[in-house]
Amino acid sequence: MVGKDMTAQYSAPRYYEIAFDMNRKQEADFLVHCFSRYARRPIRTVLDIACGTGPHLIRLAERGYRMSGLDLSSQNIDFLRERAEKKGLEVSLHVGDMTRFRLPRPVDAAICMQDSQGHLLTNEAILAHLRCVARAVTKGGLYVFDRYMCSSWTDPARRWSWTRRRGGATVRATFEALKDLDPVTQVFYEDMELEAHENGHRHVYRQRHASRMVFPQELRSLVALAGGFELVEWFYGFKPHLTLDRAHHPLLMVVALRRR
Repeated sequence: MVGKDMTAQYSAPRYYEIAFDMNRKQEADFLVHCFSRYARRPIRTVLDIACGTGPHLIRLAERGYRMSGLDLSSQNIDFLRERAEKKGLEVSLHVGDMTRFRLPRPVDAAICMQDSQGHLLTNEAILAHLRCVARAVTKGGLYVFDRYMCSSWTDPARRWSWTRRRGGATVRATFEALKDLDPVTQVFYEDMELEAHENGHRHVYRQRHASRMVFPQELRSLVALAGGFELVEWFYGFKPHLTLDRAHHPLLMVVALRRR
């Protein structure tokens, strides 16, 4: 028997984790490569900024890194803390804003994945973020992050749908990005819907939020203006040989910065 359809703003970290915990091994491998290749100090402690439900944090912790996580959502942090405890992993988790946080002690590296920087809708917010991260990362350490990009101004919208199952839960996810893109502000909208079926009940969670695109040369200028980091390499995917300067129509920019 199918239960009542419950529609709400996104508030289901477990269903989100089921839907989006995919292809993360390759991304974790890439991060480890960057730590080894580009840092000028051993990377042992890592901060995951906008860590969400922890797909990268958990995998890096399982590889022996001492992980910290920062997220604006207390629900995500509570879910991730319970998830880490079940795996026997010791992690340090904080609720906070990515533009104004302070850690108890600096880390060797920071990451910010799944275009989470896109929530910063102005250059001023990006500068505040970069300066905040620079204060958190030790000299010679790294900051690695990814950003969506638009390869066409005429039809930039992208839509993906997929279904994943875990235990008794089935989650169908629909994600639309780069909608209603404003070429002046570079702001667009992302829509997400999670349709979950579990224990005979159906739940639907929807979310819409604004995001902002940043282009490579703009990002280079913002990094220089913020100070603290130097750009050491950028890529258009999570493979070390896919450097951005070889891309023709990239949808994803992955950036490695090193703390000066």
